[in-house]
Amino acid sequence: MGVIVGTPHSANADQAPVSLGDAAPFGVLAGSAVTNTNLTAITGDLGVSPGISVTGFPPGTVSGAIHAGDATASGAKADLVAAYNDIAGRTPVVTVPTELGGTTKTPGVYNSADGTFGITGTLTLDADDDPDAVFIFNASTLSAANVSNINLVNGAQEDNVFWRVSGSATLGTFSTFRGNVLALTSVTVSPGATIYGRAFALNNTVTLQGASDPPATRISVPNNPPTTTTLTTSANPSQQGQPVTFTAVVSPVTGSLVPQGEVVFKDGSTVIGSGWHDNSGPATFTTSSLAAGQHSITAVYLGGDTPDGEAIVHFAPSSSPELVQTVRTSLWDNSAVPATRSYLDPKASTAGVKFKATTAGTVSGVRFYKGSQNTGTHVGGLWTGDGQLLASATFTNETASGWQQVDFPTPVNIAANTTYIASYHSTSGFYSVTRPYFTTQYTNAPLLAPANGAEGGNGVYKYGATNSFPTDAYLASNYWVDVVFTPANNS
Repeated sequence: MGVIVGTPHSANADQAPVSLGDAAPFGVLAGSAVTNTNLTAITGDLGVSPGISVTGFPPGTVSGAIHAGDATASGAKADLVAAYNDIAGRTPVVTVPTELGGTTKTPGVYNSADGTFGITGTLTLDADDDPDAVFIFNASTLSAANVSNINLVNGAQEDNVFWRVSGSATLGTFSTFRGNVLALTSVTVSPGATIYGRAFALNNTVTLQGASDPPATRISVPNNPPTTTTLTTSANPSQQGQPVTFTAVVSPVTGSLVPQGEVVFKDGSTVIGSGWHDNSGPATFTTSSLAAGQHSITAVYLGGDTPDGEAIVHFAPSSSPELVQTVRTSLWDNSAVPATRSYLDPKASTAGVKFKATTAGTVSGVRFYKGSQNTGTHVGGLWTGDGQLLASATFTNETASGWQQVDFPTPVNIAANTTYIASYHSTSGFYSVTRPYFTTQYTNAPLLAPANGAEGGNGVYKYGATNSFPTDAYLASNYWVDVVFTPANNS
């Protein structure tokens, strides 16, 4: 997998969810009457309120209950009116041309340039990798042409698409329509049309024109099988520049069929990568591009069609709980190597480096480069500029040579633009060194090591049998001591 360019949400403001309340279980709900001819199949409830007229069932079928003027229909109608009024007040609004076919729309609220909306061909609704994205279309009339289609991509869901029509809506023959029609006057569904959503006529009639031969005209309340997504990381905390692999596992809430489809990985609201999930394995994404700091990582399964024998199951999207990825940084990376790895000086000593961070954060430990002759016990330390020891720890599990690291028992908060000293004490000497080195300031943002002479000497050392505050300096030497730092905010 590779890094992709981060993509923000639509230019429209994110919309809060629209609640249908007690109207949600209804595939069809009308104010005065519901009429049907020929073969129609409604998956969900059917209702009328305050009217009581329901005709054409059979031959039409309803998987749920029929509520003709009863208390259930009345409660659903009240919630439907509330939803209609809620949608009517949503802002900001973008005005677009009447014809929606052949276009792609991102989440937001849309009005028609002349008051009407038509769909000829395919309208694509792109959720920008946000399964909670809301689409609202406001018009006086809505007309979906014969064999027109609405395509949902990148996490868009039928439950989050709303068509508020102040007049009447007509869905053409063999059209495939997705979303919830809230028409003030009437809705007409033509033969062979398929609605993945709901058909609501607040004041008057929903007219269903069934097919004379199969397949039936269909209205299906969205009921995609729910999923859960979990997220893990290969290393946390990690070092800046170190590859980190995020793994997302998508599971069905019930059953054993493994959901198939794309998973996007987000840092906050920005997509940083994607992976594919199916029965061959989880979705993964590897990156070494995370800046130092705290990153709120989530994995979002965008939903998808999954083969189940000869059938296709469309699983609903889901998002993982947030995983806080801590990325730490240092002055040097592990590829940095001293000019002299074991200097011929066997005396016990403390070596250090003066450093600053341009932003506040925490120091979780120190590092040093070890030559093969630098044996014995090593103790890392963090000091204030005036010699107060803030933390110390003994290195363990060292390798024979190369960079060594120890973490303090408790990370230490440090202030921005303030000088501190990271050090280590060696009982055997034979420290690593490059001289001269600090003739100029060394910077690896947000960390810097001042030039020798800017604030006294840098690097610094002190001979002695025990860990002590290093204050001496010689020829701007770098003794290859380093700090492990995490900014309070991402840099």
